Amino acid sequence: YTHNISHYRSILPCGHDDICAPCMLRLRYLDNDTQCPVCKASNDVIIVDKDNLNVDELDASDGLAVHHKKFNQYELWGNEILSGGHPDNNGRFVYKEDVGMHFPRDVYERVVTPLCGYACGMEGCTFVNEGDSYLNERDVNDNGKRTSNNNQQQQNTREVKRRLTGIKALKAHLRMEHGMTLCDLCVDNKRNFVYNLQRFTPQGLKKHENDKQEGHPLCEFCRPKRFYDIVKLHEHLNKEHYKCHICEKQGKPNQFFKDYKMLEKHFDRDHYMCHDAQCLAA
Repeated sequence: YTHNISHYRSILPCGHDDICAPCMLRLRYLDNDTQCPVCKASNDVIIVDKDNLNVDELDASDGLAVHHKKFNQYELWGNEILSGGHPDNNGRFVYKEDVGMHFPRDVYERVVTPLCGYACGMEGCTFVNEGDSYLNERDVNDNGKRTSNNNQQQQNTREVKRRLTGIKALKAHLRMEHGMTLCDLCVDNKRNFVYNLQRFTPQGLKKHENDKQEGHPLCEFCRPKRFYDIVKLHEHLNKEHYKCHICEKQGKPNQFFKDYKMLEKHFDRDHYMCHDAQCLAA
């Protein structure tokens, strides 16, 4: 997006206006970071607008001419921009409250809504997931395809349909209509919009999880539980399992054991544990 900054410029109260809107949206939406990446000033509200060649302003940092208005040249009233927007937009903005950003309506509909929503994302699919989805889980077999039911079966299962929205509706749609799925660990941990995340077949998901570069490590003690990366895995190991401090001092780090009983057996086998009652009690 950076090369198109003239079309998606973020205009900040602090005066640093050289950041594209999608990057600012990523910071504010995914990281809850309202600071300016340049000066670290906190900006509760920012404006996204298109450059206007009829505007000639001097940049406060280098004195060069720029073709966009400054934040204080827009007339704001509450959560509305009354005037100051680019003529192409007819002055119409949409305010996204959870990120504190004003977007031109066309940018909001074309860029922001897909990125922040839970649309299907599969080529040719029109499922936008903006309303409620009423899906019957009993109508789905193990392969993720809808089973064929007669009228009597449909009447019997109609009462168990559930209302799904957001990510749950997207997962159900991907499974039932396309036989695809998302990686839950990527959804919960990856700093990316769900719309941009890869969709997997069941076999593709297993391959993704086991990939040495982009995969998710397995806890050998809690199979099949996986973690997003090696950092998350070690947090789990240090919290839920036991590490041998003697091996650590001997230059063999990260020797973990499932529970204290297994650690005790390791002490006895490899470190000559004293079996005197007083030592064991200590």
